[in-house]
Amino acid sequence: MEKALIIDDDENILATLEMYLEEKGFEVVKAISGGKGLECFNRETPDLVLLDLKLPDGNGLEVLKEIVQCGIKTQVVMITAHASIETAVSAVKMGAFDYLPKPFVPGQLDLVMERRNRIHHMEKEIAVLKGIFSEGGILTRNRRMRKILQTARQVADSEAIVLISGESGTGKGLLARLIHDWSPRSKGPLVTVDCTALHENLLESDLFGHVKGAFTGALRDKEGKLKLAEGGTVFLDEVSEIPITVQGKLLRFIQEREYERLGDPRPHSVDVRIIAATNRDLEEMVRQGDFREDLYFRLNVLELFIPPLRDRPEDIQLLAEHYLKQSARLNDKSVRGIIPEALQRMQNYPWPGNVRELINAIERAVIMAHETEIRTADLSSGIANFNSSSISSTSLKSLGEIEKEHIRTVISHTPSLEEAARVLGIDPATLWRKRKKYNLD
Repeated sequence: MEKALIIDDDENILATLEMYLEEKGFEVVKAISGGKGLECFNRETPDLVLLDLKLPDGNGLEVLKEIVQCGIKTQVVMITAHASIETAVSAVKMGAFDYLPKPFVPGQLDLVMERRNRIHHMEKEIAVLKGIFSEGGILTRNRRMRKILQTARQVADSEAIVLISGESGTGKGLLARLIHDWSPRSKGPLVTVDCTALHENLLESDLFGHVKGAFTGALRDKEGKLKLAEGGTVFLDEVSEIPITVQGKLLRFIQEREYERLGDPRPHSVDVRIIAATNRDLEEMVRQGDFREDLYFRLNVLELFIPPLRDRPEDIQLLAEHYLKQSARLNDKSVRGIIPEALQRMQNYPWPGNVRELINAIERAVIMAHETEIRTADLSSGIANFNSSSISSTSLKSLGEIEKEHIRTVISHTPSLEEAARVLGIDPATLWRKRKKYNLD
């Protein structure tokens, strides 16, 4: 779903534009001043901005200048009751997409939106010709990734369960969001269940709900996330972590579309679609008895595997430059690029934390940079000192061994496990599982 930001101090204008844009399918954010508007812009990174020229704390052209300078691709429409050719020309020269005088009628808004949609469509076609996919936070020029995304768009129109697999940090949650947004259920909610975050009883309660007194601490009735997702999509993140006892109840829901809340024997039904994600090998878990085979077959109607970042090196520079612009803007830094040597070090690095690790690495480098370009010295020592050419055929290691050594190094050079997880670009629960897997204290 696209996001729009309205910056205007007129409550009637805010209400009118909010209603209009919501009908067009936008998620709307509002601000009543230039300062608040820039805060919202930095936080939300909207696709469209409707900006009033006269604001309580200054001139809208100054806000436009800030938005244009940040380098984030956003279309800005200036709105003002003080219409003149001079201000219109100035706004467009500064980078505004269009100009709309007050008072305006719906037909004028329709024309602006039609022009925007035509240009948006043309930009997408140009990106396709360049071999780049950019939508919903996913940015890639990798052929394999683009094929996966094409399949995801096809699957989105169906009601089939989708299983998204791939290592931590590859963007499984972003792909789940895209499938939801492309689907007929896009106007309904997308509700995420983090299967790693809760213990068995709490996870069951989080998913199915409970009644008052069902267990110690159940002080009131609670609707589960299945119910909250009515008419939309439930995203089971890291579904491999669901305990065996809860797996049976999930299987029953998938087969019969009925479930029971904890402490309540009455069956409940809900209309939702299920998307699941895992960073583990579910087939191997089935063989080891840690995951139900019947549930695995039910979830694996259609599997989409997101390749790790090391298998799509053409995306490293693309992603690095994209997140550099974002980080420079958020941290108020004048960093504009990456020197070739630093970029080469990044290209050589295996990125065990994938895109999430790259984002954190770029943010760190932007903060550490003293010049307008990221240099090798601004990168973390693990990236800057990594040298793939020093690996001989007799010292080749498996990916698991490399990952184990890298995690051990990061833990030893960070003050806490939370900081280690942040540097690695993975969540603390994933780090805990990897420490357990590799026997790292």
